[in-house]
Amino acid sequence: MFSRSLRLLILLAISGTAFSSGTWQNLTSIPSGPRQEECVASIGDTVYVVGGVTSPPPNDTFPPTIALVEAFNTTDNTWRRLADLPITINHCNIASLNGKLYVLGGLVGQGGVWVRTGRAFEYCPQSDAWTELPSLPEGAERGSSAVGVWGDQVFLAGGMRTLNIPAGEQDTVATGLVYDTRAKEWTAFVDLPEGRDHVGGVVIGGTFYVVGGRFRGQNNVRGTVFTMNLTAEEKVWAEKSIMPTPRGGLAAAATDGKIYTFGGEGDPLLIGPAGVYNNTEVYDTETDSWEVLPPMDIPRHGTAATAVGGKLYIPGGGLMRGGAAPVAIMDVFIP
Repeated sequence: MFSRSLRLLILLAISGTAFSSGTWQNLTSIPSGPRQEECVASIGDTVYVVGGVTSPPPNDTFPPTIALVEAFNTTDNTWRRLADLPITINHCNIASLNGKLYVLGGLVGQGGVWVRTGRAFEYCPQSDAWTELPSLPEGAERGSSAVGVWGDQVFLAGGMRTLNIPAGEQDTVATGLVYDTRAKEWTAFVDLPEGRDHVGGVVIGGTFYVVGGRFRGQNNVRGTVFTMNLTAEEKVWAEKSIMPTPRGGLAAAATDGKIYTFGGEGDPLLIGPAGVYNNTEVYDTETDSWEVLPPMDIPRHGTAATAVGGKLYIPGGGLMRGGAAPVAIMDVFIP
């Protein structure tokens, strides 16, 4: 594996751009052990890690999906176990809104294949309890979507319906959906210009950003940034400046009007083990421009990021393409 300093030099030579400021810090690892393809969100000072997959059993390459939920306290660097999700799930679509978590569809294990589920749940931290919600509309079930929150609504853009691990088949969709958390109703939303899964999604200032991702396969990575002005009467997708490093399976989160992207898979230069990226790049929504930041100490994919107090927290993830090498790492990036 390349050393951190050598990776910095290589990325600098490739990009021709000096790294902006930012530091990495390693925190207390996930107590339950390695996991990836989990969903991550935050409420207040707490980071929630929901579901995902863990290490495959001996002589098996198919990682088991879990229902485990754990919470990380960012103020004292400690973890605690919470009530399990009612179903095992990976690649779930998660949102934090009005002090609650919303898990809206995802993928579930079925033999050697991960297939879509439309089941949806709400989590209340005060009661440490999950409540089932109306499922995604029939035919629109998916996981690994771009997720955005605006007002009382959660927006889903794209995603995937099937991931056949042995064959590498991935059924990507462009479908848009909106869930109204007060009315508890689903409605259709404008489809993406092209399908995306393993993609970043955030809302900043009333604009929904769908960042990077891939289309029908690990190698078919994309660097596009689709945007939608949710306040406009006419809902139309537009495109912004392309990412410096197109990738899928990335983690993305926003703070201070900027979108931070971490890791991913499908790296053709193999900077890191088995084609997993260590890249950290930030998009400034005001200037429509990208900057290269100090890379991850340990390249990984298949996780997510969330912002707390201006810092970006990234739990778990996978060291190798696919789902065979999850880790229990908890990192924070401080811009």
